[in-house]
Amino acid sequence: MVGVLKKIGTDKMFLISAGVALLSMFVSRPQFVDIDWQTITSLASLLSLIAVYEHLEVLSYGASLLVKLVGTKRTLVQALVGVSFIAAMFLTNDAAIIALTPILIIVAQRVKLPVILPVILVNVAANLGSMVTPFGNPQNLYLLNKFNLNFGDFIRMSLPVMVVSLLILGVFTLKFPRDRVQNIELPTLKLQWDKVALAVVATVIILAGVFSILPSTVMLLAAFIIVLLVDPQIFKRIDYALLLTFVMFFIAVGDIGRAPMIYDFMQKLGTTSLGTYVSGLLSSQLISNVPAVILLGSYTKYVYPLFLGVNIGGLGTLIASLANLLAYKQYYVRVKSPSKDYFKVFIKVNLICLFVLGLLGLFLALL
Repeated sequence: MVGVLKKIGTDKMFLISAGVALLSMFVSRPQFVDIDWQTITSLASLLSLIAVYEHLEVLSYGASLLVKLVGTKRTLVQALVGVSFIAAMFLTNDAAIIALTPILIIVAQRVKLPVILPVILVNVAANLGSMVTPFGNPQNLYLLNKFNLNFGDFIRMSLPVMVVSLLILGVFTLKFPRDRVQNIELPTLKLQWDKVALAVVATVIILAGVFSILPSTVMLLAAFIIVLLVDPQIFKRIDYALLLTFVMFFIAVGDIGRAPMIYDFMQKLGTTSLGTYVSGLLSSQLISNVPAVILLGSYTKYVYPLFLGVNIGGLGTLIASLANLLAYKQYYVRVKSPSKDYFKVFIKVNLICLFVLGLLGLFLALL
């Protein structure tokens, strides 16, 4: 319990959101209805499920098998970037980065492959892959509940960006040589198939709850039971700070939104598809895409431009997406090389992706 509280108390995003929520109370009194409880319960259930899959090392197991099959340095990077893109659709961008980055760094060091660019490409792939499904990232989960979307809506909205994203990532991987790699030895992982099967059953129940097919209480109960059955220690690994960050932002946005001047300004931004897209894209660069979507979601009816703005907006600055910070932290802890080298490549790759996809998003938003 102490460890959980310590993690929450040292989480910078939570502390910032709590500070903003506290200051917002001078503008207006918080109201219970400000908090989107469907989003909160869905997020809590998904975070529990993600922690279970991380504990069972399902993604690491799959990636390890794939790495042993590659023949060259180029196909090695392409394989891990592809796994990151696909895994983020179903296990979120954060989970993909947490599972794949350590494997990538170990393998890259053993085959004498520069680490920085592959790590950043896995990060970008996770961000872009996560936009395809409603449970790929927190901002999509919010949009799902706020605007009553369905799975097909996300596929349709993300398809053009997904195709171009894969092309961009493919071009970047061409920078790696076709030098052959041999005998990549990784730590042996053994899956607990009985527990994986239980997790799959829980996944079906939880996703039914996310899409409001089943009640939220059933979804939460399924999440609670699967953690108990797999390993109760998993409760300590759930990202409670992210959950509380969402609550704080809901409170802050509700309070600030009741200020007439702020309300009028946000209403003007949300009256056009262009204003919604640009404000989503730019605000993500400054305050991260999760708070950006919560801030803007209450003031616009233009779902597609908002979806494009906050998802493409996860590219760019280090704080544009929490996943960017997570990838950098994974790199820093394991490699311990000068940060300026990482930032130099990060900015270059992200600006190229942001420019190309930003223009595509602008075109799509105005259709």
